[in-house]
Amino acid sequence: MTSQTLSKSPPRATAELERGYRRMLLPAVFAVGIFAIVPLAGMLALSLSDYHLLRGTNWEFGFKNFVRLVTDKRLMSSVYAMSILSFFGVASQVLIGAAIAVGLSKIVGKWRVGRVLFLLPYAVPHVAVALIWLSLFTPTLSPINAFFDLFGITVPSFLTTQNGALFAIVMADTWTNFPFTMLIILAALQGISPDLEEAAALDGASRVQTFFLVTLPLLIPAFLMVTLFRFIDSLKHFPMIFVMTKGGPGRSTQATNYYAYIQTFQNSNVAYGAAIAVTLFIVAAFISFYVAKLNQRVTS
Repeated sequence: MTSQTLSKSPPRATAELERGYRRMLLPAVFAVGIFAIVPLAGMLALSLSDYHLLRGTNWEFGFKNFVRLVTDKRLMSSVYAMSILSFFGVASQVLIGAAIAVGLSKIVGKWRVGRVLFLLPYAVPHVAVALIWLSLFTPTLSPINAFFDLFGITVPSFLTTQNGALFAIVMADTWTNFPFTMLIILAALQGISPDLEEAAALDGASRVQTFFLVTLPLLIPAFLMVTLFRFIDSLKHFPMIFVMTKGGPGRSTQATNYYAYIQTFQNSNVAYGAAIAVTLFIVAAFISFYVAKLNQRVTS
């Protein structure tokens, strides 16, 4: 009888542990529901309505806001600006972060100090970063312009041209976010066994060959993950655009999220702004799902 009791105790204990885990998860599930699902559901409801702050609202629900997205030329222009900012911003952050991570991983015993120094830009709020780079790209305030003026060299005003303004935003975004990619890739490098590099060296491979044939393939999951995170975050260029260019010159730096802000708060068309935001969310979710599947395929 005692043996039967002992044999039945583990399943009961496991069930009690599972119930305890569920109870412990309830606060987190409640927080996700309140701060994520409820706002998302509200935004979806607004996107299907005709809610407008200035004119009357009949609360007629339908897909007319999403139909309008297809024919909105300003939206297409904002998608182009967002694509430029996201592509060049994410690419530069990943490349610079990876290069610094590889360099720090080779500095034995000193990379922790370097990590802290390189992480400092990531700790600066985005609004402060935008103000710093705004002063650097403003001819009358920039110390860079003042330095070149000493030699009679005229530096063009980046913020007054379309390509220059896009370049300025990419520079500011890269400076503040490359430490994130550096940290992730550095952690991945620290997880690679030195025995693999030693084995490659014994086979006659040079350091360059070892990096590209041994180290780099092992870093692909980290590259996929950090690229996904940075892409999703790149859809939120709002602070840089709002402080540095206000969407100008013209509409050249009006990224899609900034265009949603214009529709919502300047044009008072809350429903259409919500439709743009919902579309951005769907695009980000779809790309996240695809990259997650790709990462799973690579790691398996």
